[in-house]
Amino acid sequence: MKPLITRMLLLWGLLFLSTGAFAQYTTAGTVVDQQTRQPLIGAVVAASTATAATTDKDGHFQLTSTEELRTVKVQYLGYVAQDVTIKPSNASSLTIALEPSNTGLSEVQVVGYATEKKLLETPVALSVVTEKDLQRNNTIFLQNTLNQVPGVRMNVRSAASQSNLVIRGIGSTYGRFSIRGIKLYQNGIPLSEADGTTSLDDLDFTTIGRMDVIKGPASSIYGATLGGVVSFQTRKAAPGTSINLGTVVGKYGLFRTNTGIGIGTDKVNLLVNYGHQETRGFRDDHSNSRKDFVTVAGDFYVSDKQTVSVLGTYTNQHDNYAGELDSTDFFTNYTKLAPAYKLKDVGVDAEITRLGLTHTYRFTSNFVNTTSLFMSTSYALSPAEPSFAHTQRGKRGVRSVFTYAPELSGLQTRFALGTEYISNQDNNKRYGITALGASTALTSDQEIRATQLNTFAQAEASITEHTTLTVGASYNVVTYDIQDLIPKTAPALSLTGYKQFKPVVTPRVALIHTFNDQFSVFAQYSTGFSPPISSQISLSTGPINPDLKPETNANFELGSRGSILANKLNYDVTAFHMQVKNGLVSQTNADKVTYFVNSGESEYKGVEVALSGNLVDAEKAGLLTQVRPFVSYTYTDAEFKSYQLAANDFSGKQVPGTFKNLFTGGLDLETKVGVYLNLTSQYTDQTPMADSNNRFAAAYWLFNSKVGARGKIAGHLSYDVFAGLDNLTDKHYAVSIALNQATPVKAPTFYNPGMPRNWYSGANLSYTF
Repeated sequence: MKPLITRMLLLWGLLFLSTGAFAQYTTAGTVVDQQTRQPLIGAVVAASTATAATTDKDGHFQLTSTEELRTVKVQYLGYVAQDVTIKPSNASSLTIALEPSNTGLSEVQVVGYATEKKLLETPVALSVVTEKDLQRNNTIFLQNTLNQVPGVRMNVRSAASQSNLVIRGIGSTYGRFSIRGIKLYQNGIPLSEADGTTSLDDLDFTTIGRMDVIKGPASSIYGATLGGVVSFQTRKAAPGTSINLGTVVGKYGLFRTNTGIGIGTDKVNLLVNYGHQETRGFRDDHSNSRKDFVTVAGDFYVSDKQTVSVLGTYTNQHDNYAGELDSTDFFTNYTKLAPAYKLKDVGVDAEITRLGLTHTYRFTSNFVNTTSLFMSTSYALSPAEPSFAHTQRGKRGVRSVFTYAPELSGLQTRFALGTEYISNQDNNKRYGITALGASTALTSDQEIRATQLNTFAQAEASITEHTTLTVGASYNVVTYDIQDLIPKTAPALSLTGYKQFKPVVTPRVALIHTFNDQFSVFAQYSTGFSPPISSQISLSTGPINPDLKPETNANFELGSRGSILANKLNYDVTAFHMQVKNGLVSQTNADKVTYFVNSGESEYKGVEVALSGNLVDAEKAGLLTQVRPFVSYTYTDAEFKSYQLAANDFSGKQVPGTFKNLFTGGLDLETKVGVYLNLTSQYTDQTPMADSNNRFAAAYWLFNSKVGARGKIAGHLSYDVFAGLDNLTDKHYAVSIALNQATPVKAPTFYNPGMPRNWYSGANLSYTF
């Protein structure tokens, strides 16, 4: 009997041991791009006790192990590697969002032209600015980062306001007080108004996590554009629940604080942030700026089929302007104020509120609709020559895009059909202004209703395994209805008018071929348009200006991007040729009133080059984990081909405000212990200050640096402590130029001085529960 019992016990023991030996634990999930939420195909997910898995076409992976997994490491070229903690509650349904790196950008996912592809596979001149790119500079001043993008130049006239953006020379001749000819978006919501203007003064740059910059006309998808499109994405919350605190202090009274909360789960990604910012500027005592920002941005993953996103921002700003200087003051008294600006307290007080709601519905895996509803309101008081302005703006609109990506006869295809409608109702009151800046009698009271409608369609097909053809077009209508609310005794003086521009069709054709997933070559032909904005079309001497015509352009570009030297060096090269007809050029008369004329035809030719890479092999990294040199170079030849104004023939002259050569180079060093160093040099070529090219603003070099340490303590507290020194050589330069100033008895005031040498330091802390 005993031998039988012994045998049975041994058998049960063997069965128990064998069951334990062959126990299987499964971990599954999806790997996506942190900003776009697009699946990352081919990402490697690995753990020490399991065979590594690779994500499939939907970004899915599955790991099996003989032990319960606690952490996995996720890697994908072009993205920051991430160690992910696994909890029993989510082991079978992980969603892992990877942050794009600033090396290997060809692999980063983009959605700029209604496609969901890698940058390597996108047939357009497009640059991705990642969160790491933003962090290598003082994030309060966006121009330090945007000016690293080839083909782009951002200027800021005052301490932290009056931004101007130029892409491929477009935007330079529009004026100095807003961005025109270029369209801007935040989280898919248009920041641009229906009349084509955009102000960046109310955007909290410290909350940006990524920017996609499309260079050249993008009207086939985005409507009224000539120079390009910039799409901002708000920073995403880190996994878990976190409290975020940040402070920056610097020269000239710079002070900035951030207080935020982030929630990052498989179902919600929410960021709430309050920021306070102030500086007194360097132009005596009338270049100060004070701003308060509130940002709420969230993505709610309702189900596998539905995602709801919200965006809400509020900005309260007070900015004083110091004004331009003539050549004598600029070279001898760099920090001087324009006297009238202080006497009249020239500047702006404004409140701006923006709201957006986006719903994405996936009918099937290859049929998706994304619809955004948005609105904004703003109120501004602005004493400035020749009047004291009270402006109220209200905007509302919708953007909806359907995409369908079937396989037809063995070909991968993708179709997009959409529309964007923006409507503005603005009330502009202008008063006389005294020498001390007080308002007097009402001189102008206009209600301006502007609408912009863009309906577009696009089709792309993989005509071979590595070659894709894209064809698209849009139909665009822009309307102005201007009502003069001041009764006039003489009908000829009434400012009332209505104008609907002739509908414009803007086609686009693009072809791209990829070679062994290492590099690609593309060619593109695209067209764009931009009608005169409301302030250009409405004259002070009568109704709508009948002589102004919309600008149009045709752009051809040939480019290549990819990686060489075993993926250590990434390159992006584009050559372009663009013709602009009826370009709008600003003129200023002796009374300092700006008006606009069509300049006939202009030609823009150029080359844009970007090179960067990490020279450190990740597998063999020692103390140094990153040695990243980068270079950005732009050559632009912008010339009037036919432009005659009165008795003056400016044909053959360089377009004022454009630069033949732009260069940015730098070096980023990172160490295993978290210490980092960022060095940047920037060259801006000379630029003509008038159509006649009789005077040029001088070329200049700027050198910036930043050093810091970042890391994590006890797995919960993340820190980033840093200090920076900008304009190391204390170069005096013109950050912006008042173009085409009239030449009265006294010298014209062309120059707006740029920031002298300045320092800053700060810290960002984040505690994750």
